[in-house]
Amino acid sequence: MEYGEEIVERVRELAPVLAGRAAQAERERRLPDGNVADLAGTGLFGMLVPARFGGPELGLEAMADACREIGAACASTGWLSVIYTLHNWMIALFPEEAQAEVWAGRPHVLVPCVLSPGGTAEPAVGGGHRVTGRWSWASGIEHADHVMVTALVTRDGTIEPRLFLLPRSEVTVHDVWRTSGMRGTGSNDVEVADVLVPAHRSVALTELTGGRSPGARVHGGALYRAPLVPVFALTGAAPVLGAAEGVLAAFAERMRKRFLAYSGQRQSELMSGQIRLAAATAELAEARLLLDDALRAVTRDSPERHELPERARSRMVAAHVVATARRVVNELCGAAGASAQFTDSPFQRAQRDVNTISGHVVFDPDTAYSLYGRIALGMDPGPMALV
Repeated sequence: MEYGEEIVERVRELAPVLAGRAAQAERERRLPDGNVADLAGTGLFGMLVPARFGGPELGLEAMADACREIGAACASTGWLSVIYTLHNWMIALFPEEAQAEVWAGRPHVLVPCVLSPGGTAEPAVGGGHRVTGRWSWASGIEHADHVMVTALVTRDGTIEPRLFLLPRSEVTVHDVWRTSGMRGTGSNDVEVADVLVPAHRSVALTELTGGRSPGARVHGGALYRAPLVPVFALTGAAPVLGAAEGVLAAFAERMRKRFLAYSGQRQSELMSGQIRLAAATAELAEARLLLDDALRAVTRDSPERHELPERARSRMVAAHVVATARRVVNELCGAAGASAQFTDSPFQRAQRDVNTISGHVVFDPDTAYSLYGRIALGMDPGPMALV
């Protein structure tokens, strides 16, 4: 068994424990420390760390498989598994000096990242930038070692978005994360007040989206030349798909045991339930095939993956997978009966979680489909397109 498969198997064995802590994560609005420690012990968070810094340098497919398994147990834990694992890959895209500082003496770091430009940065005398701003949606900040935020730099009349890497100690956290779903992610606001960030701890966002980062010149693997947005969108879709697969498994088990009120008939004997089960199985299997195919393509070492049509296709696939997961979850939860909405039921938690994460801008189906259509027809997607 290859190492990536070993990690997936360890995560699969851990899934029931994570499911048992899902209510605690929701109640505390952060992951239990045990979840983070247990997942770190599987090797998951360091999967994408380059070999140059002692990592196994594995691929996105095994990572996505592991995060799907986690998402089936707890969507919040699945989402943060993507965040903590993928952002070690993003560290590998920074200049080598930053990588050496961050990974010194440890196999991985825990780093939230906010790509929306919620701050500004002024070039500092002697190099680097002074960064100021406040950012929402810093998923995983409660266990973070470092933080990545995007700020706008104005230079010679042009505005450039740059990603900045800061120690957690230089960031103020605002406790604002009170939501209907994905409560366990602890996605609070972060604020930076005029902090000097050295030059080697920032990178232009355009270099990341185009696969031309400083780290791409340091590491030989095709993984580190993959464009940012497709990688984020596709891996982020994995735990959402996993949550839907978890609901499907729970629905099948519930059908076998549930007797309907008034009629006393077993639900498994109803054709309507059988049809819903089969349709959901087919839809999620289709979504998984699309996702796996797109993940293979995004790290294929070919120039096409950096071109807009291929990048837009990844956005489209990710949005389609999440929309499919959301539709299946809502249909199955509706068919599971009113008692599935009690607060101790995993059905209602999964439904709220999937509906909440589906609102992420990268998963909006109308935007993703329109973006793909424009580019496929040879039209300019515009300067602010997230692709």
